[in-house]
Amino acid sequence: MLRLVFIVIALNLCANVFINATLTPKSKKSTKNHDRITAKSGPHNLTVFDRNLVTMSTSPKDILQNYKAFFKETDEYSFKGLVLGYVTPWNNHGYDIGKIFGNKFTHISPVWLELRRKSPKAYEIKGTHDVDKDWMAHVRNAGRERHIKIVPRLLFGGLTGDDFNDIFHSSKEIKALIKAIIHNAKNYDFDGFVLEIWPQFEVEIEYDPLLNLVKAIGDALAVDGLDMILVIPPKRGHNIPFTEAHFNKLYKHVTAFSLMTYDYSNPRKPGPNAPLSWVEDCIRSVCTDEKKRAKILTGLNFYGNHYHEHGGKPIVAHEYIKILEENGHGKLMYDAQIAEHYLEFE
Repeated sequence: MLRLVFIVIALNLCANVFINATLTPKSKKSTKNHDRITAKSGPHNLTVFDRNLVTMSTSPKDILQNYKAFFKETDEYSFKGLVLGYVTPWNNHGYDIGKIFGNKFTHISPVWLELRRKSPKAYEIKGTHDVDKDWMAHVRNAGRERHIKIVPRLLFGGLTGDDFNDIFHSSKEIKALIKAIIHNAKNYDFDGFVLEIWPQFEVEIEYDPLLNLVKAIGDALAVDGLDMILVIPPKRGHNIPFTEAHFNKLYKHVTAFSLMTYDYSNPRKPGPNAPLSWVEDCIRSVCTDEKKRAKILTGLNFYGNHYHEHGGKPIVAHEYIKILEENGHGKLMYDAQIAEHYLEFE
């Protein structure tokens, strides 16, 4: 039985911070004659470039030997633009990454919060029990050179269709919603929010009320010196839920746009994580003005997919490493057309 594992090897990130998750059963056959490799760990004097590890012709052995090691100058960074890192519930290791490599980011977004409507003109933000002020202090210390900002993701998934209808047609509702958001930022010492509202609308709607809401939130946050990054969905075939017209109307009202260029494939449609040509097409569909693209944070997933005859699932670092340990003689190949590596094994 042939199995495929698609992975992405990338350097500059703005998407999910590192990795973590689930796994395939251990195969006695695959580990029978495989020699265990000792992994280097902790800070080292040489960068991954110095060690020639950034290459299309990498091997399972190279990865197993080096995946725990990192360059000792953790404050150094290669990209001077905006870099957003998400810290997700399914990858607690991301909390450590933020504390160690904070200076490589301009913004860190822990996935903590959800907006709820209690009653007319009354809103609350759930998830504040997850707020960790000690961790926030460590991250800010690590990223002090770049003045890193902590901008939790704020999900609008707790609002119903009726809630949105009321919000869209009432300035008082919008003011109450904004007041709750700003109060939360000040109460917990946040630097702003990553707003996840656009992907809630999977079918076409009248976008003007939504645009007006996003503008109002962004402008109000800016008055208080707070950032707002808007999550936007990618192009899917002929379906473009977020257009260049939307981008231009919101451009002056947001700090940046977080473009969800990942999850191109799934177990029902196995394939690459995010083909490079698709990522480029998604960016072009949102903005044709190269200067304005500085506000687009292109999503790079730091996880992969494991496909087999019974389906498949996403995998993260420790799962991927275990697959390599158990199937180290599998073929790790690079597909230049999609710009991703994939591993084939029995």
